[in-house]
Amino acid sequence: MTGKDRIANFFMLAAVIALPAFLPLSSPVRAAETVLLNESFAFNCYRAAVRGDVDLGVEACSQAIEYQALGTEDLAATYSNRGLLLSRGGELKDALKDHEKAISIAPELGSLYVNRSNTYVRAKRMNDAMADLEQAISIADESLAAAYYNRALLFQRLGDGQAARADAERAAELSPETEAYRQYLSDLNRPVPVSPEAQQAQ
Repeated sequence: MTGKDRIANFFMLAAVIALPAFLPLSSPVRAAETVLLNESFAFNCYRAAVRGDVDLGVEACSQAIEYQALGTEDLAATYSNRGLLLSRGGELKDALKDHEKAISIAPELGSLYVNRSNTYVRAKRMNDAMADLEQAISIADESLAAAYYNRALLFQRLGDGQAARADAERAAELSPETEAYRQYLSDLNRPVPVSPEAQQAQ
């Protein structure tokens, strides 16, 4: 299995209510090379990142890092997944350390930059988040659709609807089987209802 094959495109789409809402999206990276019967620490770490199980997941990731003989990309994936879990638990400083460690191990994996961008968003470091998404897009590996999708959400949050729509269209083109991408693009294309107050002001 190659590093690209380990990237799991699992996303939770934030609900868009009145104003554009943005929730950092997770893209757990599967570390599967050393899995035996799907019960290794690395696999449990990945599974916890998918489910958002912070406490058990962080422990599984830490055990995988300490005790398993992981290959380079699997080790990077495990650090990245622990970073996602720490970020969800509000431990942003430690999360960023894990993301940075992951990228130092396997800088060629675009999904690692997508993951770190999510923590930057939680830390309200939007410029850094944007830079990471642009890096992931430039790598253009299996995480490309996810990078465009996440950047679309970030553009939406920053108030650039045109750029958000362009990136959403690109994500949907790259991964037409992903319902979340199609639904998000549909939501962006839906006319925004005009409030009675705005109608009176016209």
